[in-house]
Amino acid sequence: MSEKVVFWYGCNVVRHGDIIHGSIEILRALGHEVAPVGGPGYCCGTSKDANLRAADGMARRTVGKFNELTSRLAGDAPPATAAAAGQGATAGAAKVVTWCPSCHRHMNQFMEGYTDPQFPMAHFAQIVHAGRERLRERLVHPVNRRVVLHRHFGFREVDVNPLVEDLLRLIPGLEVVATDVAVPGHMCSALVPVPAALKDATRGVCDLAREARADDVVTVYHSCQRLLCALEASEPFRVVNYVSLLCEAMGMPLVDEYKEWKLAGSEAAVLDRIGAERLDKVGEAFVREQLVPELLRPPAL
Repeated sequence: MSEKVVFWYGCNVVRHGDIIHGSIEILRALGHEVAPVGGPGYCCGTSKDANLRAADGMARRTVGKFNELTSRLAGDAPPATAAAAGQGATAGAAKVVTWCPSCHRHMNQFMEGYTDPQFPMAHFAQIVHAGRERLRERLVHPVNRRVVLHRHFGFREVDVNPLVEDLLRLIPGLEVVATDVAVPGHMCSALVPVPAALKDATRGVCDLAREARADDVVTVYHSCQRLLCALEASEPFRVVNYVSLLCEAMGMPLVDEYKEWKLAGSEAAVLDRIGAERLDKVGEAFVREQLVPELLRPPAL
């Protein structure tokens, strides 16, 4: 019998639809029924940490939605009563599977202090690693690459690095170069407020890849993928998320459109690759003002 899970992919990963869709397919391959949620409507509130009142309100809203959704999916309570506070964990509630380390940390360190979560929670890497023997059966397409994992040591709630390395070693043809090099912070975006630290980290990625003679630098998180992928324009290696490699080995190659936009080279080329249909949907002015400057920004070197 399949297990129903809520896949909470967070806010910033919406730039990376390939990671979201790939993660969902991996969870389905493990036998889970997946309800994906994310974006501003399910924000953890970490962006409002400087305003505790706003952060508190966002935390209460998101946890209330999870209480209702996880209970309803499990069939334990009608929607009108599933979010009741102060009753403890709902027996049999569906599990919330996190992707973003910021969301996971915020739920454990802040949101639980202001709310009453009534659902179990685990990180995506934990869920996939626990089902790795079932996943192994689906990894039948060789990926003949030599790779090095881009590691961080700031996500103390879940030790994801060995979990992801184990998963990569399941892929036929993939050679994973062992390394203990790790970057500060839970992911690269944590270093953005300290430009010198981000530059050191980015240069360290390049040095590590060259020393390992790696074909690919494998990222764990969307933030790292976003900030490092444009290195492909000047470096002899690819930057690819581990979800993409798992899906490739499953025979479901993903297209990293964000990387394609990032490597386009000019505003006109970016707009051309995004395409008229999507520009009409989201608004060309919005894309020019909010997305294009980010896409044209070079890696921190």
